[in-house]
Amino acid sequence: MTIPEPLTSIDYKILKTLNRDSRKPITDIADDVGLSAKTVRKRLDRMIENNLATFTIQWAPIFENNFMTVFHLYLKENSDMNSTIQHLYEKYSQNLAYCISYSNIPNFITMHTWAKTSKDSQKIQEELQTEGFKDIIPHIILNGYHYNCWVDQLLRTK
Repeated sequence: MTIPEPLTSIDYKILKTLNRDSRKPITDIADDVGLSAKTVRKRLDRMIENNLATFTIQWAPIFENNFMTVFHLYLKENSDMNSTIQHLYEKYSQNLAYCISYSNIPNFITMHTWAKTSKDSQKIQEELQTEGFKDIIPHIILNGYHYNCWVDQLLRTK
């Protein structure tokens, strides 16, 4: 991937303060890096526009009144992956976060959903069982963890 320009030392400072909490207010970021909020906003907008940064948060659905379930959907042979995914987005739009297919696992989709209660998630599963999939396996998400990776190492050195 080519980028329009490299990240500057200011960009790295901004990214470092956002590393584990991307919901931090602009004013707090500005205070952390010693710049004006206007400058921070301008630098963030540039990074976002040029796909130079991605943002995540530490999130535990068990504490948020949400019930996250990832359904492993195994399609029957000769199923059309794209039309199946499109159908899932249309039918389950109120509860669907996203679907992923994998080039190395044929006829397999992960369907990431949220619901207010386990009963609501069960209703989604029951409805999926009427869709004609070869198999459906629900996986309940209780918590998510961030592990240090090359990004964390890079930010420590900048």
